[in-house]
Amino acid sequence: MTKAAMSAESDRDGLPSFDGTGNRIVLTLLGLMLAFAGTGIGSALMLRPSPAQGAHPPARVDVAPAVYATLPTLTVTLNDGRRLQELRLRAVLEFDPATPLEAVTPHLPRIADAIGRRLLEVDPAELRGAEGQVYVKDALRYVANKTMRPLKLRQVLIQDMLLR
Repeated sequence: MTKAAMSAESDRDGLPSFDGTGNRIVLTLLGLMLAFAGTGIGSALMLRPSPAQGAHPPARVDVAPAVYATLPTLTVTLNDGRRLQELRLRAVLEFDPATPLEAVTPHLPRIADAIGRRLLEVDPAELRGAEGQVYVKDALRYVANKTMRPLKLRQVLIQDMLLR
């Protein structure tokens, strides 16, 4: 067959004849694009953000405020063998809300005296830095729990601690 005969056969309908491989490739590519688009839309729907925290009102919890008792300001003169240093301490004791403040108030001067005596025995170098606050808190907790045996101390808060 000549080239003219081949072109005459392919131009019968006016369109070149394909054996179908080109159409299959195009259809396969279109199918893959639709599959990827469907996967993207599905994952976007599954991973959408949940409603904001403010969308649902939180459950109301009534918590009674804690009872706070302020210790008198303690001023203790410490001796490290070479020089005298002064420690000024202001602290607050926190108790359970069920504890009446009237039951705690009579014990505060005894706690202040006991912690003052205990701090006189401490080397001023031990009270420097964060370890000093931890030491004072532990000492106050021990003294307060020992002095007010049935009442339980919740937390010791240091307002001011100055060593000079």
